[in-house]
Amino acid sequence: MLFQTPCGHNFCLKCFQKWIGQGKRTCAKCRSTIPSKMASQPRINSTLVSVIRMAKLSKSNVAAGPLKVYHFIHNQDRPDKAFTTERAQKAGKANAASGKIFVTVPPDHFGPITAENDPARNQGVLVGECWEDRLECRQWGAHLPHVAGIAGQSNHGSQSVALSGGYEDDEDHGEWFLYTGSGGRDLSGNKRTSKEQSFDQKFEKMNEALRVSCKHGYPVRVVRQVSLFVVLVY
Repeated sequence: MLFQTPCGHNFCLKCFQKWIGQGKRTCAKCRSTIPSKMASQPRINSTLVSVIRMAKLSKSNVAAGPLKVYHFIHNQDRPDKAFTTERAQKAGKANAASGKIFVTVPPDHFGPITAENDPARNQGVLVGECWEDRLECRQWGAHLPHVAGIAGQSNHGSQSVALSGGYEDDEDHGEWFLYTGSGGRDLSGNKRTSKEQSFDQKFEKMNEALRVSCKHGYPVRVVRQVSLFVVLVY
């Protein structure tokens, strides 16, 4: 921390206190008298400290190179297929960005996607439609998250569920299915793909969203993963 004497000279606060502790009451550089109040209660030069910090920050930014600017891409400007940008850390679709959303339903839309919300084909999303992957499935509004599981909000309800057989108690019988929900696994550290159930699931977050839809009778869109394709089934 820096301290400035009335004569305009700057000193390290710790060094100044050591100087005063030796019984000296004059500036070490010009021998000007230091007021007794300043000697007993030295105050740092906050302006000088701010300038030094800004100079250090500016130097570190120059050393790191110019900052990259990433622009937001509006839906109408997105390509028809999923794409990767220079920000992608992995090849392929692992870090791909979603292509254009073709339907006009809001993200919290419940139930079927009808023809009036399908300006591209004017037919809506039909039962049994297939897509190459979940990114393409997202583009048609069936299931917005890029991963399997529940899509929804705990205080609003669940709009869709993507089945992938991730839990051993999941059962899919075509016309009906048993869905376990999400959670109950230790995914800390490098256990992101853990399939061992380590604790009970709770009605919170996505599970609570699905319960809200069940309580109020909201329709839930269902997407199934069959072989290499994703098949939509209501």
